[in-house]
Amino acid sequence: MSGNLDFKDYRREGRLFTHRAIVAGLLVVILLGSIVGRMVYLQIIDHEHFTTLAQDNRVKLIPLPPTRGLIYDRKNRLLALNRPAFNLEIIPEVVPDLEKSLAELSALIEIAPADKERFYKLKRQKRRFESIPIKLDISQEEAALFSVNRYKFPGISIQARLTRTYPMKDLMAHVVGYVGRISLKDLKTIDASNYAGTTYIGKTGVEKSYEDILHGKVGLQQVEVNALGKPVRVLQEKPPLPGR
Repeated sequence: MSGNLDFKDYRREGRLFTHRAIVAGLLVVILLGSIVGRMVYLQIIDHEHFTTLAQDNRVKLIPLPPTRGLIYDRKNRLLALNRPAFNLEIIPEVVPDLEKSLAELSALIEIAPADKERFYKLKRQKRRFESIPIKLDISQEEAALFSVNRYKFPGISIQARLTRTYPMKDLMAHVVGYVGRISLKDLKTIDASNYAGTTYIGKTGVEKSYEDILHGKVGLQQVEVNALGKPVRVLQEKPPLPGR
């Protein structure tokens, strides 16, 4: 008889198979245990944390700036008042491509380098989904031009605000003073949360000396937003307290 005969050790192969099956079973149990443990952690132990995160993504707080108080002299003549103005403002989180949008906006309406620099400084300081001015007190022609092209600029809009004006102009300027844009230096000395949504602050004279009284208290609006960050309904509102 020629050829080689192969003899199998069935007992040894059986033990090897059993060993492999046990190892595979243990791995499955460990993996299932890890998955179950993670689910327990997410659903029970850390449920409140993730619920808060989801709520933060759905609900936003929008500051409502107060109306600045008026200034009168002893004869009850108006020395400082507020007039309506239109600002071009941006919500950065809603703009798909901020750099591209700013370039296209600059081609449509003249925006000074100083305005862009101020915008980026404010962007680093403001809360998410808070409107930031890119150009203040735009003209009627600029407002009309932007309105026609509004559909090209998601996240950019014209907002009606109040700006300061002085009926007696230079005659009482040395006493009344003036307001100016909030600077980085100003932010170090004020309660920034109470100036959310506010662009101006008293710089000299009565405007500065009585800033706390004239400014008022900021209000808040709690709104529900969609996936694009656009408000869809107001949930709660605390009106601002006007200055005196």
